[in-house]
Amino acid sequence: MVNTLVLATAGLKPDQLADTEHIRYSRVDYLELQRLIDADVLNYTAYDRTKLGRLYRYLETQIRSDLYLALRSVLIKSSYKTIFAMSERVGIPLAGIYKAFHGDNRFVAMFQCWSQRQEQTITRLKLLPSIDTILVHCNSMKQHLVKLGAPAERVHVIPYSRDHRFFSPLSTKVEQQSNFIMSLGETRSRDYGTLFQAVDGLPVELLVAASGAWDAREKNMKIPGAVPQNTTLVKHIPLVELRELYARTQFVVVPVHETVYSAGATVVLEAMSMGRAVIATRSPGLLDYIIDGESGILVEPGDIKSWREAIQYLLSHPKEAHRMGQNGRQRVEQELNLDVYVERLANILEPSAIKPSDASVPSQKLPLPCERRCDE
Repeated sequence: MVNTLVLATAGLKPDQLADTEHIRYSRVDYLELQRLIDADVLNYTAYDRTKLGRLYRYLETQIRSDLYLALRSVLIKSSYKTIFAMSERVGIPLAGIYKAFHGDNRFVAMFQCWSQRQEQTITRLKLLPSIDTILVHCNSMKQHLVKLGAPAERVHVIPYSRDHRFFSPLSTKVEQQSNFIMSLGETRSRDYGTLFQAVDGLPVELLVAASGAWDAREKNMKIPGAVPQNTTLVKHIPLVELRELYARTQFVVVPVHETVYSAGATVVLEAMSMGRAVIATRSPGLLDYIIDGESGILVEPGDIKSWREAIQYLLSHPKEAHRMGQNGRQRVEQELNLDVYVERLANILEPSAIKPSDASVPSQKLPLPCERRCDE
């Protein structure tokens, strides 16, 4: 019996596994996890191989709930000691199934994002007791779940990460460009309206990728407010191009709506990994990642004046922006990197069965061959 079934709400591009040197793609967290524990992976990879699979994927994108992935896991869960749902998209429907038909497996669910609809579903159906262990990416999310009734000892904070080897200042020879800044992220969690008003008329070039990276699944692409003349909007950005843009930028701006979950953490970590300072909204979910004045600047939500002043400050103090970027990179190397992340996951899932990892050797275990199928 394999110890763990990992339900990854992500998919692999056709050429991704062949990129063993990670030239075009960063390392994948659930594949790195397989180096440490005895696990199989069920993901989205094969959804697009059949017409029915493409229909399932489209419907799940619309309802933001991976019902099919949850049902597929139920059919094979008896072969595993632990079921690990890597996001609320599959974790919430699976919690409903476990409440109705509780099995002998240990059920571990990770909550990465949060919405009013998801909270209503969990509280009205009283699903929290069905989850044995809950993983979150920030302390504010843990506090929120405890207020909703989750036992504190069941909720573990594991800060998110990105591949610090792929996103590295040494990974590209692109030169930094003065007065060029960038923002990235899906519109549902971003406060681009405030940012646009803050940069309007400033001597700066702002690039905004409001659709996110290539693996984002944003439904609503509409950006509120007028786009200033010094701002350029682009669509999904391939990872290699995104890395080069981080290298070009003087610093990165991350305007988010105030949330209990770590909205914006992906961009913050990528920017820090690339040695770039970050200006971000002082949202509870980002306080675990940015040290104000050390690796970036935190601005109160919706404060246009403070946003404008922070941007002007780093534009006119490039040495300070460089210092913050170096501090951010150092923190990533020490504690907010992919290797530490998967080790923390492994210690939760199988604390007594961690296998030595060798990042130079590609994992040979592949996702399970089923009609399987990336979130932001």
